[in-house]
Order: sequence, then structure tokens, then C-alpha cells
Amino acid sequence: MAPRSLLLRRRRRSSSTELGDNSDGLMDIMSNVVGVMALIGSLTGIFATSSALNIQAPMQQKSSRNFVLLQASKEGVWDLQPAVERMVKLDRQRASEVNRCEQLLAPEKQACDQQLDGWKRQEQVGPIGMTVSHANGLITRNGPPTVIAADLKKKEGWLDQTMQRLAKEKKAVFVVLENDGFEAYRAIKNKALEHKVPIGWEPWYKDDPIYFWGNSGRNLTVQ
Repeated sequence: MAPRSLLLRRRRRSSSTELGDNSDGLMDIMSNVVGVMALIGSLTGIFATSSALNIQAPMQQKSSRNFVLLQASKEGVWDLQPAVERMVKLDRQRASEVNRCEQLLAPEKQACDQQLDGWKRQEQVGPIGMTVSHANGLITRNGPPTVIAADLKKKEGWLDQTMQRLAKEKKAVFVVLENDGFEAYRAIKNKALEHKVPIGWEPWYKDDPIYFWGNSGRNLTVQ
């Protein structure tokens, strides 16, 4: 599968999005999503606006650089990637069911589709809660940080080793940034720059889930 671009947008409280069937597996697309990063615009007024971040996976090729997701607050940093990768694996099961339903004839197909509408998996992956359904997926931090704030600047600590690994694997890093997490973000950015790892970020509300969809959104570019 060709690499895809990553687009993000904030969910609008007053609008609804109709999602079509996706037999390719939206998390399979997410696992190849690339070319991210850097908020377009400033923080001014953004924290006062609404709701959760939606990570989009449109059918548009951009680049070949993969990325990992981190979440930062004054408490420290959460590694979201293991939960995302688990969601990718579970969504492949959903995609297999979609493909099976598509091979059936009515009325069997209708019954299969109705069962698929109720397809849902929930798991706890370390400090991250993860849910994936036929409509979307989401992750939420609900445990202690992967690395506490006091340990972020440790030489050869978790952050240093992570950036060394990302540089070696030619990956980028994307930070879900809570409004009290700028010190943690600075530590991440300094290590990213030191190891020449592209970095991007998005402002965030504490306790808001990160939603994964398969439709359009705002295009972000590499910083």
C-alpha cells in the first residue's frame, strides 16, 4: 500500500460526519500514514475552542516518512504508539469481516452488515485505553506517564534513546500537546533537533480522546 498523508481536524460539536464502508482497514492506512507535522497557525484561541482531535487517513499520497505519537503534559510524556499499533491489528480483523460480508448475497449480506455495525473491541495497552469499532477508533491516556517530567532530560534516558531509535529508523515524531505541557514539549523538541528527527504537534485538552477516522481533515506539514 502506498504511503498516505496524515490530516487532522477538530471535531465540530454541531456537525455530524457520515462514514462510508472501508474494507481496506482504516488502521492499515494509518499504519502507513506519513508526512505529518507542525500546527498551521498559532495557539491563540485554539485552547478555547472545542473538543477532540480527529486523525484522518485520506487517500492522498504525500511522502514516505512514518511517525510515532506521543502525548505531553506537565506530568510527563505518554507513548501512544503501542496502543495505535494494537488498534491497527484489531482493525485488520474488522476489515476481514467487511470483506466477508461483501462476498455474501442478500439477505445474508444485510444480516452480516448489521452484525458488523455492532463490532467493537476495547483494551488497555499500558497507560492508554483503546477502543476500535466499525465506525472509528480512539485512544485515551488513563494511567501514569510512560516517562515522568523529571526524567525527560536525563542523558541516555528514555527520551534520548527514543529519538536515537527514530533517527535510525528515519521516522518522525508527533506530539499531542496539552496546554500545561510546554516544558515536556521543549524537552522532546530539543532531543528531536539533536538527533535530526522531524517533529510536529497539536494543542490538546487533558482527558480528551484521540479519534481515528477515515475521511478528510486539515493537512499538516513537516516542521
